[in-house]
Amino acid sequence: MKANWHERFSAEDFQYKTVPTLILFKDGKSVWRQSGVVPAHTLEGIIKQYV
Repeated sequence: MKANWHERFSAEDFQYKTVPTLILFKDGKSVWRQSGVVPAHTLEGIIKQYV
């Protein structure tokens, strides 16, 4: 999935200060957030919780 979110949102909208910051959205709401690197297998598990 590719999203051009930078055209619609800014860092202030989501209150993040470090890169990378991963934010998972469900139904338009932030349901999970992590600053820093997340291993792929961990990220897959987190996504499965919300799907």
